[in-house]
Amino acid sequence: MKLHFVLIRFILLFGMLGVSVARTLAQSDSLHITVSEGTNMGVALSPDGQSVAIDLQGTIWLLPAKGGVARALTDFRDGAHQPTWSPDGKRIAYSSFRDGTFHIYSIKPDGSDLQKHTTGEFDYREPNYSPDGNRLVFSSDQGGNYNVWELTLKTQELKQITDNTGNEYTPSYSPDGKRIAYIATRPDVSGLYVWEGGKETLIWKTTATLGAPAWTKDGASLILQTTASGATSLVVKAIKAGIEPTVISATQEDVFPFRPSVAADGSIWYTADGAIKWKNADFSQTKKVAWQATLSLNRKPYTRKTYLLDNPNPRPVKGIRAPVVSPDGKAIVFTAVGDLYWLDIGTPTPKKLTDDAFIEADPCFSPDGRYIVFSSDRSGSINLWVRDLKTGQDRQMTNGSEEVTTPIFSPDGKRIAYFLLDRAAFGRSVLHTIDMPASEDQPFSTPKKVYDPLFGPGVPSWSPDGKQIAVSALDVYSSRFREGLNQFLIIPSQGGGAGLEMKPDSAGQTLSFRGRSGPSWSPDGRWMAYVLDGFLWTLPVTPEGKQTAPPIQRTKVLADNMSWTADSKTLVYLAIDSLKQLDIATNRITSIPLDFTYQVKLPTEPTIIHAGKLFDGKTNTYRENVDIILEGTRIRAIEPHQAGRKGKLVDASKLTVMPGLWEMHTHQSILSGEKQGRIWLSHGITSIRETGADPYDALERREAWDAGVRVGPRSFYTGTLNEGYRLYYGLATSIRSESQLRMELDRAKRLDYDLLKCYVRLPDRLQQLAAELAHQIGIPVTSHELYPAVKYDIDGVEHSSATSRRGFSLKLTSTNHIYGDVLALVAKSGMNMTPTTSLQGGFSYQTQRDTSLLSYKPFTHFYNETYRNNLMAQLQTMRRMMPGAVENFKTLAQNVKKFLDAGARMTPGTDSPLIPYGLSLQVELQNWVEGGVTPFQTLRAATLWSAEAAGVGKDVGSIEVGKLADLIAVDGDPLNKIRDTMNVRYTIKNGNVWPLAELLK
Repeated sequence: MKLHFVLIRFILLFGMLGVSVARTLAQSDSLHITVSEGTNMGVALSPDGQSVAIDLQGTIWLLPAKGGVARALTDFRDGAHQPTWSPDGKRIAYSSFRDGTFHIYSIKPDGSDLQKHTTGEFDYREPNYSPDGNRLVFSSDQGGNYNVWELTLKTQELKQITDNTGNEYTPSYSPDGKRIAYIATRPDVSGLYVWEGGKETLIWKTTATLGAPAWTKDGASLILQTTASGATSLVVKAIKAGIEPTVISATQEDVFPFRPSVAADGSIWYTADGAIKWKNADFSQTKKVAWQATLSLNRKPYTRKTYLLDNPNPRPVKGIRAPVVSPDGKAIVFTAVGDLYWLDIGTPTPKKLTDDAFIEADPCFSPDGRYIVFSSDRSGSINLWVRDLKTGQDRQMTNGSEEVTTPIFSPDGKRIAYFLLDRAAFGRSVLHTIDMPASEDQPFSTPKKVYDPLFGPGVPSWSPDGKQIAVSALDVYSSRFREGLNQFLIIPSQGGGAGLEMKPDSAGQTLSFRGRSGPSWSPDGRWMAYVLDGFLWTLPVTPEGKQTAPPIQRTKVLADNMSWTADSKTLVYLAIDSLKQLDIATNRITSIPLDFTYQVKLPTEPTIIHAGKLFDGKTNTYRENVDIILEGTRIRAIEPHQAGRKGKLVDASKLTVMPGLWEMHTHQSILSGEKQGRIWLSHGITSIRETGADPYDALERREAWDAGVRVGPRSFYTGTLNEGYRLYYGLATSIRSESQLRMELDRAKRLDYDLLKCYVRLPDRLQQLAAELAHQIGIPVTSHELYPAVKYDIDGVEHSSATSRRGFSLKLTSTNHIYGDVLALVAKSGMNMTPTTSLQGGFSYQTQRDTSLLSYKPFTHFYNETYRNNLMAQLQTMRRMMPGAVENFKTLAQNVKKFLDAGARMTPGTDSPLIPYGLSLQVELQNWVEGGVTPFQTLRAATLWSAEAAGVGKDVGSIEVGKLADLIAVDGDPLNKIRDTMNVRYTIKNGNVWPLAELLK
């Protein structure tokens, strides 16, 4: 069912990068790395056969066809790919991401006379010149999915060639210019097609993944790369029907998926195995072209943020999660430090409404102010609960095993809308409603499904008549790439209907963040409040949801979490680290006083840990039969065992004590409930790095763990993913300007972020500025990007390969190979990499090889049978649909060893919950060892190196006198058998001790 969205879309790609960006980015390069291999680079031979253009790490380079030194033609921030020569050899066209959207550009071979050939909000990719040089053909999502388009250069006339509900891309003109070959992926028939005279012909039906085609000199055949069953080939496919493709590449040759170049003599040029290769006209000979290119980096030291991890002084509470104003405007209820709190406006100190270790979140007042509905895991999973504020009694409304979130009362107080997590599809939730009983003695009704699953939707909001529910939802541009815009979706509250469409008269953009950026419908139906470019706006509407006037910008600083009073006269919202209220009539903003602190839970009595073996995280040996003497949170001494020492004794005399493990790439939410922290600790994980979250959700969790209200590890976190014009995840924020990025960095400073995460479609010019601003406040920056991110001082790169705006990775090929450019950039720059091998096939491989992993006690204890069955089904589906992910896993794992042998810094992480929290990290360690990394190297990376990457290596990560006591005691010999790291018996964080049995209660 196609979703119809309330558009808040406007075309604003030009000018999103202010001139002041360029002023701040002038830097001198300090490190030069010369490479002679490229990962997933393309090649284009000039018409005269004398030069080749290559796209190496997002830059177009030129070098002699006979080989030699490459010269960069484009700016390193342009994201330039897939070059193609004009027939006269005077220009090189390519696809570039320089403005935050893919467009077609061209330059002269000397790098001058840059011209832009396409404009607008849509992507344009994979250009190819017509044989007469008068036209460019390319693919674009302008038509709703990817189609083939043709541009006449002289007139600028843009013509759509194909029109299908599937995707057509990587087009190529035939030598006579009368035909266009392209790849199509469609629900019915996918494969290689040729278009001629307004009609298309299927040349090759196949389920293999196909690269860009090139025509042979005689126009009788097409040459292209194919990927099937984890292997790549270069094939020749005749246009004539009934002739099977001929493989012309060597066995196990790692062929890259780009358009080969065909020379005037019929020879071909292509890229494979990290090299530029040449084959003669009959394909009987193959030669490599020797070349080199120098990549210049500017790696500058900066002062890291200071941590006071065991400071006993009170700290201000900043994790104010989901505040909601009472109907009368006199009070606010929110979640903080593990409980629900009530704040009388004007009285700065809030009062506890709950006092337990469970999750209580997402409160919402009934319209009459008598009830609060909220979500809680008191029943074992997160269900809906309602509190009668008159009697103080709580009642459980739902009783499911799947998690519910964001409950909202209808205007008449008779129904509650909420989202129910869909375990069968990652990240999707289903809108439901449930009736509110008329009296306390009536049972709750059966919930009713209202709409099909949505990916990461926002908070629901009722229309004043209760007939519609507005949410923010993702509207994708195409089925080829997953990114789109955050839009309003209006849903009939009784179910059974499609979403309703509303188009504002004024041009708009994507909502900043789907989590809590609106739309929030005012009770009188006159306004919809939302966050755009970080600011709070209100859109005048009728009670039915039709726009009546242009939107009004209400704030000049960041705003989140809007909540209306019953009279619709006041909006309460979060302004980074403070609560504010807005008078709608006067636009006057006033601060709401809040004086709220917490303290870290610290042990006071001495603790003695008697270790049979001690691995300190730094040396590849054990110390035996020693006492680790703790004074409060810190290690005071490590001495030979002596019976009778004063203090609490932890008997690990038959165990191995080692530093606590780190999970360096995870994402969390309230959906795992109170058990989330115990999951980590029971798997031996005492510190986590959360690489993307709703900042208020992540802060509430960290503060609750630190205060001891809930049990959990140390948390090093960032807020939402800093994304570009298009986005995908609900926890991503669209950043469209330098000024907005600066505001987000102000949020990072005031909310005490530990890192900044840049995401897939944030342009390099803004990502470079993000690195500069983050370093000014002492926090590192990480992203999916390698180069040019590493050039402008990004600290870390996530995943060996992951989601890319390009459709292919510059870090890893489809057969999981890396080449000299990637290896040198990571190893020589000092950048930290978290490869997430378990995510990229390693978890599937290891659990298939060792089925007992899925019987691991902490895993079976915390994950119910439904979850485990769904996980098994997903793993089986992955093995069936992507056999290469498992078949090529060993290559992926061996890459970790290659990086380490080259001197790179690597740390283990998993991107959980894509794979299970806790268990996935243990499997990741086994994956490393499977690839040839020693257990010592693996455990050092999972402890000391991770702590150093997080900026706290002076305090944690190894067992040394003076450091904090973050330790685990395991049964076995982990330095010789990595699987023994799973045998956790005690976990100690900040000197607080938990036996495994206590964590599994």
